[in-house]
Amino acid sequence: MRPILELLKKRDATTYTLNPGDSVFAALQRLADHNVGAMMVMDNGKLVGVFSERDYTRKIALAGRSSKDTLVADIMTAQVLT
Repeated sequence: MRPILELLKKRDATTYTLNPGDSVFAALQRLADHNVGAMMVMDNGKLVGVFSERDYTRKIALAGRSSKDTLVADIMTAQVLT
């Protein structure tokens, strides 16, 4: 086992974000492109939420909504603790 700090030092420092006006479909594509399960949602440099696969599953797939017609802002988790 390696200490977490050692792993973090080797990690790519690039941060991927979404915009609240992105479609859920586009957001899912970005999650897949970067092989992650969630991304921060930023608006003019301010953190306004988090979008996750869980948000999609519960608020789109199970609700029978369209990911192409729904915006990230409509289903993201807006109450983010930092």
